[in-house]
Parts: sequence; C-alpha cells; structure tokens
Amino acid sequence: MGKNCSSIIINVLTKLGVNQPAISFKNLRREHLKALEKKYNIVIPKEYKEFLESYDETFFEKEIIYKPIEPSPVMTKEGKQYFDGFYGLMSENNINQQIESYENRIPGNLVPIGECPAGNLICIGVNEPVFGKIYFWNHENELEAKLMIGEKADIENIDSYWDNVYLISESFVDFLNNLEIEDEFENEDVDVEEVDLWLDDDLMDD
Repeated sequence: MGKNCSSIIINVLTKLGVNQPAISFKNLRREHLKALEKKYNIVIPKEYKEFLESYDETFFEKEIIYKPIEPSPVMTKEGKQYFDGFYGLMSENNINQQIESYENRIPGNLVPIGECPAGNLICIGVNEPVFGKIYFWNHENELEAKLMIGEKADIENIDSYWDNVYLISESFVDFLNNLEIEDEFENEDVDVEEVDLWLDDDLMDD
C-alpha cells in the first residue's frame, strides 16, 4: 500500500497543478507527526501521513471541486462542492494551529486538514468510529454559534454534535481521487432565447 498510496498522491496532485517539492524533509516531518499524535492523543491515518511527509501547505490556483457522499447545504446543483486546499505540517497555516483554533468547535475525533470557501473545513477522523474518513464541516450551523445567539440546542457536548458534519469520502485517498478541476463551462447558465435569436439572425444573414 505504501508505494501505491504515494504514487496516487503524487499523480493526483500533479494533475491538479501541484508539483512535489524538490526537498521533502521527510525525517523532520515524521518527528513533527509523532509529536502531534502524542500531544493530542490521536492517530493520524497512514494515507494522510504519507501526504504530510511529502507536501506542506497546498492551495490550488484553479477551482477544485469534488462530489461528497452525503449532500450538504453548500452543494451546487451538479452535486459538487468547492475545495480551496490543504493545511501544512510546518507552514504558517499548520495543522497544530488549526486543532487549537477549532478546539470545542468540531468533534474531538476530527482534525481539520483543509479548507473550503466561506470558512468551512475538510476534516479527517483520527479515532474510532470515524477513523480515516473525510468529512465536511459547515460553520454556518456550528454548535458554538447557536449557543452564542441563545438558541436552544438539545446537545451541548461538541463530541455528540454532528448536525453540521457531512461524510465526504471513506478515506483520504478516495477524497484525493474525487478532486477535479472545475470545467469553466460546468456552472455557466445558457439563455436558450438568446441562442435561438442568434441562430435566427445568422439564418437571415444567409
């Protein structure tokens, strides 16, 4: 699985316009990963570890979309969602920083690994029963926001609150394989009347 997983990661990211760094600092990254797991008492899935050992903060220049398993409020009419990019391990927007920022805002068995437009997150399961799975976290319906505005919530324990969490993929590699560059014409609305008029004008000119 190791070599195959690494090849998949490299191939997918290359297709999405991301080149593998010339120097990866794998040994140093492995030490950072061990420290991260120990600090938060979590286990980072192997597939995601392989990504972090070779790539740091990775944000895309083109519009990237994916099709989630579970629909969410931000899905397009084509059933897709947008993805901005991954946090790094040693970069400014690193995973450690994100874990601290979203403590008590997302379930404790999830870790933020990337972001989507409008302040939403991509998370990975680091403990059972969600270990290795990829989720979309929608900040519009988070528990903390509800409580701040005085809205009553049946659940006040963040680990039991999944009303704003949606399953994307069963694994990190599945998520990567699901990413694609958006076709620039995919969401472009075409006015049928304008097309008919343009065709009629052309016929009249003939």
